[in-house]
Amino acid sequence: MKKSNLSPVVLVMLLFVVACSQAQSLDYSKYGMEAADVPVGLQKGDKAPEIMMTLDDGTDVSLAELYKKQPVVVLFYRGYWCPVCNRYLADFAKDAEKIEAKGAKIVAVTPQTYENAAMTAEKTGVGFTIVSDKDGSIMKAFDVDFKVTEDYQQKILKGLNTSIAETSAFEEAVLPVPATFIIDKNGVVVYRQFDPDYRNRASVKDILANLPE
Repeated sequence: MKKSNLSPVVLVMLLFVVACSQAQSLDYSKYGMEAADVPVGLQKGDKAPEIMMTLDDGTDVSLAELYKKQPVVVLFYRGYWCPVCNRYLADFAKDAEKIEAKGAKIVAVTPQTYENAAMTAEKTGVGFTIVSDKDGSIMKAFDVDFKVTEDYQQKILKGLNTSIAETSAFEEAVLPVPATFIIDKNGVVVYRQFDPDYRNRASVKDILANLPE
């Protein structure tokens, strides 16, 4: 094999250009996103955001209160109306206890109301904590949120007989990239799975392999 004469710096620059080109060529519209409004998500090594979460019983808890006690797995999902979300959560729920047995806390975050979140739990058998992002602040803090395009809203309305805005706790057509983050007891993101393609999500196996000791 002929050895490349390119310097490491040039090779890195070329790889960066290729990666950018691929990102620009991705058709975000089929996921309901405008190219100018694509979130990027927290990165590995980032400090977890300071956020408060209101649980279904009305009590408030901070994310910091949770991760100071144990590693926290934060996963985002779209809603009870999403067949992909339901299949994923149903499969995930079967082995979620393996994550909890390692001492981690699982928190699923959704923009939908608690009434609709209860429908998700009923459909999927989820037994871990589900948090309704009542004002969109949790999604924004993790940089996973995006405003759903009108075309995609109509697609969901026609195909699944669901108004995204009407299922939302804050009555806006805003969804999260169904990302997953692991936060250690120091409040640092030690793992992330982030893909605008909502069909690609972190498995229980992926999470177990990346849980901090």
